[in-house]
Amino acid sequence: MKICITGDSILMENMPESYRGLAPIRDYIAQADVRINNMEMVLSNYDRFASTYCGGLWLTAEPAVLDDILKYGFNCFGFANNHTMDYSYGGVESTLEALKAKNMPVCGAGMSLAEATAPAMVDTKEGKVAVLSITSTCDDAARAGDPGHMIPARPGLNMLRHSETFLVNADHMKALEEIADATHINGRINNSKRGGYTVSKPGIFNLGTAEFKLSEVEGKSSAPHPQDMERMRLAVEAAKKDAEYVVVCFHSHEIKGELDEEPDYFIEEFARKCIDWGACAVVGSGTHQIKAIEMYKGKPIFYSIANFIFQSEKPKQFPPDYHDRYGIDRSLTAQEAMYIRSDGGKRGLETEFKNYKGLMPLLEFEGDTVKKITIKPVELGFYHEDKSVKGLPHNANDAVTQEVLETLQNLSAEYGTKLVRNGDLIEIVL
Repeated sequence: MKICITGDSILMENMPESYRGLAPIRDYIAQADVRINNMEMVLSNYDRFASTYCGGLWLTAEPAVLDDILKYGFNCFGFANNHTMDYSYGGVESTLEALKAKNMPVCGAGMSLAEATAPAMVDTKEGKVAVLSITSTCDDAARAGDPGHMIPARPGLNMLRHSETFLVNADHMKALEEIADATHINGRINNSKRGGYTVSKPGIFNLGTAEFKLSEVEGKSSAPHPQDMERMRLAVEAAKKDAEYVVVCFHSHEIKGELDEEPDYFIEEFARKCIDWGACAVVGSGTHQIKAIEMYKGKPIFYSIANFIFQSEKPKQFPPDYHDRYGIDRSLTAQEAMYIRSDGGKRGLETEFKNYKGLMPLLEFEGDTVKKITIKPVELGFYHEDKSVKGLPHNANDAVTQEVLETLQNLSAEYGTKLVRNGDLIEIVL
């Protein structure tokens, strides 16, 4: 069994005729029996109302762009990320309808929590593969819900909630208590606790919504939500009964400290548990940068394979909320508004090359054993003279391939993962 997973796709317009990167990328993906992509945008005809929140930008494109994405040969899509609910329930529905119209298995969002949690099933001549998709980064209002008695289910996405606690010493805890007393920041939450509406956590001091705990060693800890962990355990174990292989795709922006390249503690715990439950691989995306690879019990965890298509600077439309957020005249177009927010294209994700590199892992299994893991680096036209292809995947050249290898080696060293270069590909030493 061969499984290829690619990163996030944000395609805002049809590919230009001048784009020449498609064939080599498609040919690499075509080696796999199962070919997975994460859809990080809404598909609509701009006829779905926007949520009050978004994943950073409100991202939607016409369903016709799906035909271009499908040219890469994908046969499965994940749809759990911080942009899934940019255009509310209607946007979820229109995106799922567009994918299902192409007979594409999709997971990670649905008209109920059960539907959002359920795997996409891909049948191949080598067996059946179940793919689950989940995100830890989104507004809580995006979370799908179960029905209750006469109350219908809530549409939305498959969310991994988590808690984070900041550990401080006695002097810092005293300072926090003094700040709370001086500002009354906890007035409302204290009243809620007295009324029994907010549950007090033993040993936890709140400063607003942030939670602090007394500790000799200062720092941060985080943990996945027990209810979501149990739900995912049941989902992975059930999928394993119906399929030979289970792949879990997760999307996250949470980090341990200051660096986007460091996955948060709860993400490490979740990923390892997925392997314990029976997944053959866990593959992440989210913060747009390449992250470490861990081999856990002989199975791969990619903490982020980054972007596959990244056209976040090319939306055709924004709701007025975007203009209001940055104090921009509502009469201006989306492109004019983005130009102002980015200070004339001088700041933002679109100005850094590290956000225009990605990984395409090709996993080869024989039975339950990982036989080979090959990684093809891609670069997304950041330095291309033809600006119309910026954001589209191309074969990485020699220098970029070497740069990606060294990045992976440095980030993965703490997990004990060894990587070597083999021509224009990178391989994990098993």
